[in-house]
Formats: sequence, structure tokens, C-alpha cells
Amino acid sequence: MSDTRSSNMERRRERILEQARKVLAEGGFDALNLRDLAERSRITVPTIYNLVGNKAEVLKALVMGGFAAYEAHLESKLPCPTEGLPALMIATFAEVVGRDEDAFRATALASERLENESQERGDYGFKRASLRRFAGKLCRDARNEGLLRGAIDTELLVELMVGSHMMAFRDWAHRVITLEELSRQSLRGFYVALAADADNAYRDRLAAALKQL
Repeated sequence: MSDTRSSNMERRRERILEQARKVLAEGGFDALNLRDLAERSRITVPTIYNLVGNKAEVLKALVMGGFAAYEAHLESKLPCPTEGLPALMIATFAEVVGRDEDAFRATALASERLENESQERGDYGFKRASLRRFAGKLCRDARNEGLLRGAIDTELLVELMVGSHMMAFRDWAHRVITLEELSRQSLRGFYVALAADADNAYRDRLAAALKQL
């Protein structure tokens, strides 16, 4: 495949996803149908299938695009001290979401609905792959530096951290809390999970950080 053709296909794919993002933000999941999306994107329905896939796959592409944007933005700010990584992770997440809260909220709600309705029980966004990866790095680095004792399995700590974020994220998606409160609750969850395995000095610093939130 020539570079020109690949570039054209990628531009059309991005146009499809941009229009899908707008449709979700304007009318929610029910408003997203491939015929209208094709018309808005100035292409045909078969082209959407070829470049992205069906309605569920369009949604998943939006979710994964959000993950990719978050990862790229966070990577650009690394390295940072291990103790500063939780705050950086959450602040970066809020920064990326804050660029277009309506679109991210609509995508999150559509993902939740699709995940609940799907017979395949697929992962349409709430596994938080990016946060899991960076949370795992955080725990490993903290253990190597002696900040964590290693008494609690890393995977369990990651589950606790990501789980607290997921609950806060759902509340934000349903407009129960603001983006600022989402950040605060997520960071509290990170600090509490880390404190469960922290050495005495690090636990004291985490407790002090918690008081400031």
C-alpha cells in the first residue's frame, strides 16, 4: 500500500471518529448510526466498516483513542519522582478529559451501556488499561526504592487504585461529581492503596497528602 493511500485512509478514519465523537456529544449512543455517520463523514457505510468497523467498534476506537492521548501526554511529562507519579497520573487524566468533557462523558456513558448490554461482555473502556500500566510501574518503582514493603501483591494494589478511579469516573460520567472531584477521589484512592503497603516514613507522607485533598 502506497504512503499516499495509507495517509488518505488514516485521514478518512480520523474524520469518521471525529464525527462520531460529535454525534455522541450531541445526542448520545442512540443518535449514533452508521448511515448518518457516513453522510456526516462524506463517505459510504461500507467504508466505515472497512476503516473502523461496526457501531461497537467505532465506539471502542474512540475509547482507545482517548487512552492513546492520555498515554502520550503522560509519557511526555516523564520521568518524574516516584512519589509524584500518582498526582501526575491523575492531573494528566483530568487535563486530557477537560479538553472536551462533553465528548468524553458521552463516550463513557455509551461504553457503559454497551458493556452492560453486550452478550459478549467485552471490554469497551472501563478496564482502564493505561492507568493499570502506569499504576503497575508506580508500585514496582516504589518497591524498588523501598517506599513499599512488598507485603501486598502489586496486582492487588493496582486493582485498588484503578477501582477507586473507576467508581469516581462513573460518578463523573453521570454528572454526580465534577471533574475536580473525580481527580480528588481518584488520588485519594491511590494514596490509601499505597499507604496499605508503605513503610512508616512514606505512610506518614501519604497521610499528610491525604489531609490536603
